[in-house]
Amino acid sequence: MTNDITMETVRGAAEAIRAASGFRPELGIVLGTGLGALAGEIEVKTSIPYEEIPGFPQSTVESHAGRRIL
Repeated sequence: MTNDITMETVRGAAEAIRAASGFRPELGIVLGTGLGALAGEIEVKTSIPYEEIPGFPQSTVESHAGRRIL
């Protein structure tokens, strides 16, 4: 994968997330690696591994779970 992000790439990733989750979130929180424990404190509707999201970058941080939490 290159670093070139196109609207087609973004739309494909968004569609995959919508298809996997079945709903549209109204709010998003972007957490840094050190704040991942907060994900354990919220109600999880869907958890999608990054590798299942087309065009989505993979985590290279060893302690990162590499999943989109909704």
